Amino acid sequence: MKKINKLFLPILLLVSTLHADDKVYSFIGVQTSAAKFENTSTPTVGIKYGKQTNNMRTSLSYNYGEKGSNYYQTLLMQIDTGILTKTFSDIALKPYVGATIGVMQQNDDGLVPSRDRGYVYGANAGFSYILNDAIDLDLGYRYLKTSKLENIDKLSDLTFSMHYFY
Repeated sequence: MKKINKLFLPILLLVSTLHADDKVYSFIGVQTSAAKFENTSTPTVGIKYGKQTNNMRTSLSYNYGEKGSNYYQTLLMQIDTGILTKTFSDIALKPYVGATIGVMQQNDDGLVPSRDRGYVYGANAGFSYILNDAIDLDLGYRYLKTSKLENIDKLSDLTFSMHYFY
């Protein structure tokens, strides 16, 4: 737990001070994805919590995927920033790029060790579509490398999320 705190807390503090003059919107959301790792494709479900300004979004998400005896869980922190904001200023579609860090656990009775834990880090990109003042839809792609996991080198996700702003 101390390693997680050393990883997440400094980034949370840094991000919370960015764009302090902008209005901050909090959101919760649900997420589904198609995750691919080590020749396995797995559907996942997850929940998200985050904060967003006009130019930046930070979120914390928990995801769970299962296929047969193989299942995995991730806890991820994602930092995104809008790109081409002037080009897309008058339309509801908003492109973004960002970075992701987090922790992952995989359990598979067919592998040794059957429980594998480690860190993930990588990049993400996608589009948010603003439905109204309270809801947006998000389609994104995440590419993650792993550290300290013995059975998985990389993970990629195609995600679809719905966020509710409050």
